[in-house]
Order: sequence, then C-alpha cells, then structure tokens
Amino acid sequence: MIVPVYKQDIVVDRNIHEIIDFMNKATFRPTSAVITRRNFVKGVEFRGYVDSDGFRIISNSDFESSFAPMAKASISPITENQSEVHLEIGMNAIVAVCLLLFSFAILAIAATAVHEIGDHGMTGGAVLLIIILSVFSGMMVLTLRYSFYSRYKKLKQRLIDILRS
Repeated sequence: MIVPVYKQDIVVDRNIHEIIDFMNKATFRPTSAVITRRNFVKGVEFRGYVDSDGFRIISNSDFESSFAPMAKASISPITENQSEVHLEIGMNAIVAVCLLLFSFAILAIAATAVHEIGDHGMTGGAVLLIIILSVFSGMMVLTLRYSFYSRYKKLKQRLIDILRS
C-alpha cells in the first residue's frame, strides 16, 4: 500500500497491451517482498509486479532504501488505440507512518525546549534540547530530500515519458 504524493489520470495514444508488454519487459519480479541486493538484476529498469490491467513498481537499484518511491498504475482501455492510466506515485505506508511518528517526536522535543526556555531561560538543558531538535530535524529533511524526493522526481518523469512515447 502506498501513500500517494502524486496522482494523475493520463490518456495515452497506446493500447493497454502495448503498455503492459513494455512494462513486462522492463520489470523484474522479485521472489520475495524483501528488497535485497540479490533482488537487483542489471539491465532491467524496474522491480515489482505487472498485472493484466496495471503495475506496482519501484526503480531497480542496488541502493537499498525503504524510502524508495513506489508507483502504482491501473490501465483501462478507452478505444482500440487509446488507454487511460491512473498513476499514483508515493511512499510505502509503513514508512509514512514511521515518518509521522518521527515528526511527532520532533514536535515533542520542540515543545519541551520551548517550555524549558520559558521556565528556566537558556540553560544547559534547553541548549541540549535545541541541539537535539536541530539534529533530528536536519536528519529528517535530508532523508526526505535525498532518499525520497530526488528518486521520486526521476521515477515520475520516466513513467510519464514511457506512457506518452
């Protein structure tokens, strides 16, 4: 299950079989749900599953990351030479929940720091909380930027190029 960051319905000038055939050739189907280096196959662009009416994939990379953006598409024929693709790209729901919990922890640290500064001024404890808050906030921003967002942009652009070509 994914938490979509991007949703779009695209009408493409290709029939459903052409899209599914291309995705079948470009997708490696792992034998287990766990993404490991053994699941990485050179020469294949995606890793995931292709059905008769859509696909669920991630980019094929030997970089192990649970922040890898996932794409899910359902394809329905409009005419013999046109199809409608409902495309969703986002992150794994479990990862989104963990990020949400991490965000709440950062907010709790911020609230504690504000309370500590209000009661005692800039003491050693308040400074320590501000340092911890800065480190955790920076970790979250860097993780989202470099582990998710940059890969999300590449996957989105590649899928749109595939569907429109």
